[in-house]
Amino acid sequence: MAGETTKCEAICLRIVPWSRTSHIVTWLTPTGKVTTVVKGAVRPKSAFLGQYDLNYRCEIVYYLRATRELHALRDCAPVDGREALRGDYRKLLLAEHFRRLVFDQAPSGPDAGDWFDLLDGSLARLVAASNLQSEMLAFELAVLRLAGLSPELEAESGAFALRGERKIPVTPQVARCLKSPLLIKYQDSLADALRVIGVFYAFHLEGAPDTRRSVLQMISTTEEGRGIRNG
Repeated sequence: MAGETTKCEAICLRIVPWSRTSHIVTWLTPTGKVTTVVKGAVRPKSAFLGQYDLNYRCEIVYYLRATRELHALRDCAPVDGREALRGDYRKLLLAEHFRRLVFDQAPSGPDAGDWFDLLDGSLARLVAASNLQSEMLAFELAVLRLAGLSPELEAESGAFALRGERKIPVTPQVARCLKSPLLIKYQDSLADALRVIGVFYAFHLEGAPDTRRSVLQMISTTEEGRGIRNG
């Protein structure tokens, strides 16, 4: 209700400048996205300095405004800063991909709690992840499931259903990888599975396929610069 303060946990999805010293921050909470104004966020003596950043899970208190979508942030304390992500640009890039998908697809209301848990758990796992392709595939499949768009897999016949009667032929190995993307024994099929999911996304979700392709190319490059096959 407008005029009340709300306290909850939230994941920082997006930060944009609002003025020379303030930010507009969009959060994912267990009840949906919340956008707040953080006045004086970058002033030297601001109480908000170091208290939030992209990927942070925080405890926030904000003041509800009735006539605006922008609410006023009153307090913020970091719960998990996921500092380890900052040392790997590929993980940061993949985390941005995760946040963008959630920003575009997550609903408001009770169902948002599942999206909050998905993003929170995926970012936590990403901190220690060694295979970023499998993390990307697992997250994208979970997004489709929460959006009610789980692909229909027919592993035995090697078919992957799209909209209507259209199907993409896939090998049984790729179908099994799509069912269990984090299992090591299916890793050889990751590139093909990610390519199939990219086609599925293009059919069923509004998005930026070129951006996804760039993310996949970057996370599929080793530290030495050697490329791994991707779609």
